[in-house]
Amino acid sequence: MKYPHFLKKIASKTPILGRIVSERDQMRSEISVLSHEHNRLLEELSLISSERDHFKKLLDASNHGYCHCCRQKTEFRLDGDWLRDQYVCVNCLSLPRQRHIQYILDTHFEGWERQEIHESSPSNDFISRYCNSYSFSQYLDSEERGSIIDGVRCEDLEALTFPDDSFDLFITQDVFEHIFSPHLAAKEIMRALKPGGAHVFTVPKEKHLSVSRPRARPVNSEIEYLHDPVYHGSPVGDGKALVTWDYGDDFEALIGRWSGGVTTTYLTRDRSLGIDGEYIEVFVTRKPRN
Repeated sequence: MKYPHFLKKIASKTPILGRIVSERDQMRSEISVLSHEHNRLLEELSLISSERDHFKKLLDASNHGYCHCCRQKTEFRLDGDWLRDQYVCVNCLSLPRQRHIQYILDTHFEGWERQEIHESSPSNDFISRYCNSYSFSQYLDSEERGSIIDGVRCEDLEALTFPDDSFDLFITQDVFEHIFSPHLAAKEIMRALKPGGAHVFTVPKEKHLSVSRPRARPVNSEIEYLHDPVYHGSPVGDGKALVTWDYGDDFEALIGRWSGGVTTTYLTRDRSLGIDGEYIEVFVTRKPRN
């Protein structure tokens, strides 16, 4: 309430009225401060509530179960909002797609630990822990194919140096999206497999993409970018791997046509096994028996 100016003038000459006006103005000031403090507390409570809900979500996403990577009972913990890369086993730090590929091996390839296995560009040792006849290779651009550099075999999936019918299983995990000519790689892997053998692999299959498409291609000694360049992590080199292909709904048909094999897609969601999230499909392409 605003008082007319003449009342303020009267109050200034009347001690008791002057004190009332002064106390009134002080109370208004204190009320304003309390109002600001009240709004600040409401904001802090809202933030605390949001953080509580976030931590509750994390707790709800944490669960006990069995991990096929370390082969023991464990706790699976979500360390963020992205299940694919942040839903980890507290024992071995494996991720859902890694546990899924081990689960498929354990479930559909009995005795795989005693078979001849080769893995291209591994980023972990989960398969090698249990297989005595395990070998691996990396693509080292400047090195001769088939050479051994500091204990690492150099291989190009598009032109493998292995003899025909070398392996029972060939493993690739998130590799095919980084190959310029996946049709050549699929054919080469089938050649290197024994009859009845299988290529077991993961690759992100894009949502809402009906037709697979290349993102980049080599032209002479340069790279032509058909779409904005995207990079994923890499276990070698500068730690960055260019995404060369986006795969869509036609992926299984493409792999079948490129490889000459029969492809099965496995999609598992089971929190008791720590398998959940997006882009965790496991693909199995089997080489026909003679």
